[in-house]
Amino acid sequence: MQQQMEKLLHFTDAVMKNAVRESDELRKQLEETRTQALERVRDEAKEAARAYYDKEAARIRAEAGREISKHLMESKREIYLRRKEIGQEVFDKVRERIAQYTASPEYPEHLKELLLSALKQLPGATRVSLRLRQEDLPLGPELAKAAAPVEVEYEEGSFSLGGLAIRCPELGLRVDCSFDNRLEELSSHFAESFGLSLSDDEL
Repeated sequence: MQQQMEKLLHFTDAVMKNAVRESDELRKQLEETRTQALERVRDEAKEAARAYYDKEAARIRAEAGREISKHLMESKREIYLRRKEIGQEVFDKVRERIAQYTASPEYPEHLKELLLSALKQLPGATRVSLRLRQEDLPLGPELAKAAAPVEVEYEEGSFSLGGLAIRCPELGLRVDCSFDNRLEELSSHFAESFGLSLSDDEL
């Protein structure tokens, strides 16, 4: 990523130097033309040369500006698309690791720890509704037992990666400890940290 940014900066620097060099060469040519014109018809040639210089300088600036803007936008788009690809690759690997973990012997015990941690956020609750992914529903009785004396009803949740969520109607509170929710939070944080956006400040 750093190498791409350095290449981009090197490219824009080269374009700018080339535009400045062309502008300097044109300025020299115009100065020579202006000097020769002054020798022939001093007052009239001076005014004509200045008008010509201003027109040409404005044209060159506009043309160079358009070219630079075009290259910058193309480069920004390429960087943005690559960042999205990297982000997708990262989270595909995260999902793969989560799938491996939820298939491991350690996962049921982790669900118990998640449940007890979530219940601590619902002080005074006597009854809760536990949401699990479909594959984890067989663990419901064991989790309900671990939550005693809190009464637990369990059912399938709307998430698929794992973890759990609990809802307490008597307190009107919900605690989401699903891996899907955590991955979504991680995705948002990753986008902010990695800069998955198109911003003029980046270049």
